[in-house]
Amino acid sequence: MYKKILIIFITLIMCIFFVGCEKEKKTEKIKVHLSVAASLKDPFLKIEQLYEKEHKNVDLILNFGSSGALKQQIVQGAPCDVFISASTNYMDELKNDGYLLDDTYNEFTKNELVLVSKTNTINSIEDLKNDKYKKIGIGDLNTVPVGQYADEVLKNKDIKKDLEDKFVYAKDAMEVLAWTLSSNVDAGFLYSSDISKYKDVNIYKIDSELHSPIIYPIGVIKDSKQLEETIKIKKFLLSDDAKKILKDYGYTF
Repeated sequence: MYKKILIIFITLIMCIFFVGCEKEKKTEKIKVHLSVAASLKDPFLKIEQLYEKEHKNVDLILNFGSSGALKQQIVQGAPCDVFISASTNYMDELKNDGYLLDDTYNEFTKNELVLVSKTNTINSIEDLKNDKYKKIGIGDLNTVPVGQYADEVLKNKDIKKDLEDKFVYAKDAMEVLAWTLSSNVDAGFLYSSDISKYKDVNIYKIDSELHSPIIYPIGVIKDSKQLEETIKIKKFLLSDDAKKILKDYGYTF
């Protein structure tokens, strides 16, 4: 009698387990990994919300960071289906090395370079030589595109050597923004989109002829595990709905 009860009990437990597994399998979402330039964080959180609302079966996994660091992660095998860089250089490198799916490299959006200060009015780049600018926030020149664009400006204005002792290097654009808003630096090189929602800062727009065009490219990684869904997501990211969100954050096309 005891043996029969034990068998019935074990059978019930197994039924409950398999039903639970089947239910979990049915509700399991498709995970798509996106490596996105840190400066795009705010609009991408909105884009993620909109896409997942319309596609209940998809879970977008967003990985934000400097474009150079993200590119290196991809090369080292980190999970990534879509890459959005703040510079064409890193996307070009991935394309040339065979990491991108053919015909999936497109221009995603554009931006502008600005110099921002919480406390000082800026009338020109040369103002940075003034003693009131003791610390200047700039993205790491090896991995952060906003820092690389700023570096081009400083070289073209022939004032880089005058300012090098003042530079504080950040891991990405968002770190420069945090330092600038908290006045931990006296000025910082940023994208215009970074400060689009802040009103109590002083902004100097930098002449676009002093640096390379700020173009954000998008590409699909060839080894994507969810290629069909990834292509759908890329199509959405290039749609008018996504562009509207980007425009709200100061990006251009």
